[in-house]
Amino acid sequence: MADEERKYLDLMNFATEEAAFEQLMAWSSDLSEQEHRIRSCIFDLHAKVEVELRRVYYHTFRPQLFITNDPAANATALAKFDKAIDRLGFMEMFRLLRPVLESWPYDLNAISAINDTRNQAAHSNISKVRYRDRDPFTDGDCFAQLYFDTWAITGEMARYFDQAVMRSQTQLKRYVEKYGDNLL
Repeated sequence: MADEERKYLDLMNFATEEAAFEQLMAWSSDLSEQEHRIRSCIFDLHAKVEVELRRVYYHTFRPQLFITNDPAANATALAKFDKAIDRLGFMEMFRLLRPVLESWPYDLNAISAINDTRNQAAHSNISKVRYRDRDPFTDGDCFAQLYFDTWAITGEMARYFDQAVMRSQTQLKRYVEKYGDNLL
């Protein structure tokens, strides 16, 4: 490791990176290893749902970009678009998609509960974290339910994505191939 890379390790008098990781974990949190793992899983499960929401936005609006034969202009447009999509927050995306998702015959009711649990895990004492009125840190069945619900949502979101987003784009492409793009 270069001297510049050890700047803070030396400042804090850590001989190794491993020593730093161990001590800094102890200093920054009083959670047990088990509690850290569960909280990390809550964040990861939430992220899986967020990825599905973001995928719907990306693929719904990406085809609407005006892409030309100018690679520089295309790169600029795509970069701005990617940045805008990346900045969308979970609830911002869900708030707009909720009425749409609820109109489909898929069970996506747990999305709000997963988001609430993630926010509790991130912003409060873990003793206050609840998933559907149970404690995922002490109730293994609750933790399993959180996992199962996330698994079910990601599967249903994939079905929704295929039917609502990709299918309509495929149908439009076939229409244009058959009848041309001069719609006026």
